[in-house]
Amino acid sequence: MANVLIKDLRKISKGFAEKLEEWPHIPCPTCVRGVLRPAADSFVNDETITSKSLHHHEVWDPEWIQGDFLCILTCPNATCDRVRVIGESRVRETGDWYGEQYEWWLTPTMFFPALPLIQSRSLCPKEVGNRVDIAAKILWLDPSSAANRIRSAVEALMDEHGIIRYKPSRRAKPSRISLDERISTFKTALPQHAEAADMLLAVKWIGNVGSHEGVLRILDVLEGVEFLDHALSLIYDTNHDDIKKRAAEVTARRGRPSSSTFSASS
Repeated sequence: MANVLIKDLRKISKGFAEKLEEWPHIPCPTCVRGVLRPAADSFVNDETITSKSLHHHEVWDPEWIQGDFLCILTCPNATCDRVRVIGESRVRETGDWYGEQYEWWLTPTMFFPALPLIQSRSLCPKEVGNRVDIAAKILWLDPSSAANRIRSAVEALMDEHGIIRYKPSRRAKPSRISLDERISTFKTALPQHAEAADMLLAVKWIGNVGSHEGVLRILDVLEGVEFLDHALSLIYDTNHDDIKKRAAEVTARRGRPSSSTFSASS
């Protein structure tokens, strides 16, 4: 099933036009299901002083214009917290030669409170969730660091399942076991979670690049987040087993209503 949350976050990561009515779906961090919209008169977008100082340059072009923006976002659910977004702005060509040729393009760098990252947040262990929450806070400003926190969530998940971190040694200090090896042990010990283990290994590789190379984009990190979310769903979401059981029961009855259905309707 498509991960709608990740789909929305991907759209946000690509930036969006200044026109408030054209902003993408921004998920509410309080209820997750609600879509945040800009609060009336809260949007501010200003060109920076440095950008203004370049207007007199002999080869100046409108696409040199840069600024920063801020806005308050609200959810239709009145009990949800307001969210503040700040970010960078720039002018770019629209490609519309018969209308407005230039537009402000906005790139968010921080949401407070942070936007939700995973749909399975309520299902996963506390420490795993805490590390995902940290990643959510820094994703828009520092994707590589966020990838490292997502990787550490996998380490926490291995801890949760009793997969040891260190090899004991009689002669020296215990040696640390690589995350590759821990995931492999997890897959062997819990073969029912083999698919989840494969997802976690991919998360680990993305996290490694974030830790050692620092070249990740937000889209790269979101791919890892989607893998982690899917793995957590496979491990902890019992709805998968329930729907399989109910489908098997319907097949066994060849589609006829069960006796419990008749009892409930009588």
